[in-house]
Amino acid sequence: MRRSPRFSKLILYEFLHRRIINCNFASSFTLTNTYTFFDLFPFQNYDWWWLIAAIIPVLIGWFYYFHYYLSVKQTAEPTNSDYPPVSVVICARNAALILERNLPLWLEQDYPQFEIVVVDDCSGDETAYLLVTTAEREPLLKYVLLDPLVIKNQSKKLALSLGIKKAQYEHLLLTDADCIPSSNQWIKHMATQFSKNTSLVLGVSPVNSQSNSFLERMVQYENLMTAMNYLGMSIKGSPYMGVGRNLAYTKTLYNSVGGFSAHHHIPAGDDDLFVQSVANDQNTQVVIHPDAYCPTNGPQNFKHYWRQKMRHLFVGKFYTNAVKFRLGLFSISQLLFWIISLVWLFAGSSFLYPTLLIIIKITPEWIIFAQKGKLLNMKKANALYPLLNFIQSFWYIILGTSAFFKKKIIW
Repeated sequence: MRRSPRFSKLILYEFLHRRIINCNFASSFTLTNTYTFFDLFPFQNYDWWWLIAAIIPVLIGWFYYFHYYLSVKQTAEPTNSDYPPVSVVICARNAALILERNLPLWLEQDYPQFEIVVVDDCSGDETAYLLVTTAEREPLLKYVLLDPLVIKNQSKKLALSLGIKKAQYEHLLLTDADCIPSSNQWIKHMATQFSKNTSLVLGVSPVNSQSNSFLERMVQYENLMTAMNYLGMSIKGSPYMGVGRNLAYTKTLYNSVGGFSAHHHIPAGDDDLFVQSVANDQNTQVVIHPDAYCPTNGPQNFKHYWRQKMRHLFVGKFYTNAVKFRLGLFSISQLLFWIISLVWLFAGSSFLYPTLLIIIKITPEWIIFAQKGKLLNMKKANALYPLLNFIQSFWYIILGTSAFFKKKIIW
């Protein structure tokens, strides 16, 4: 007997109806119902525990980004007409070629009264000859020559101390031989921040990128994070470090703590440890302006990079407990977030929820990171921020552990 098309449709309808009712994820639905998001991706009770555990480090990280990093903004043009005399102090070792290129940039600064004091820190090349011959025709240039056969304790702090002693002016501006001022207004931007209350000025020293290699992107990521940390915390009243490539303070402040005597036994730390010993929310200012930067080149290879990181992290062992807590809390929160998210991806009821949380966390951080990278002239890491954030969270465990057990470093 031939069945009518209507009868066949009824049989098909009944078949589909029974199949859908028997499905585990929609046992209580009929054909007239539609499936909700949570029916397709069930959220189990144990997922709540993963979510709560992951949200805590998210909120900690967001506090740093929105409270500290978002406050890093470009400072205004100098309006102070009081230009104090400035001594620019530079330490150099085996840097004859670099000094030959950079000395004119320092000497051509648009500033009423300043001098350049270069300390030849036990060089084995033609640095001393270059300084002597250049000083004969450039009255603004002064120099200090350290003989490697006489000086046994070769550290930057000794060279810097002698350079400061040689300087004739009260206001000091420090940089390194391989740093190039971004404009002839560099001294003006930094020096006009000095006032009756301000005796310490923190500047910015971006790391140039010579290529698109992954190492250079990673180096820019690290330096941008460091810059956002010390600039943001200083703006919020908790200064803890500066970079010796662009740092200014007075001789009075330097002498008030006996210079570097409190940490003279540590080869590095002439910038961060010194700043921690003298800085407070009243005497410190920051300068964030493209004309006031002192860019430098990043490490040439992984060996150079490793040595640089060991030096920085080794000095970190001597930070104050308060600074260690603030920096450590952020690093630990990043690490915990990624560990919890990865475990939740594999142990949770669905991959979707930890993925959504990662996107929600990373997106605002990425936006802020990109904005500050553009402001501070370190944009190479912007496109790879999520990947570099993930890698650095685990990479710092290796670096930190190695630096903790390291007994000695050299400058």
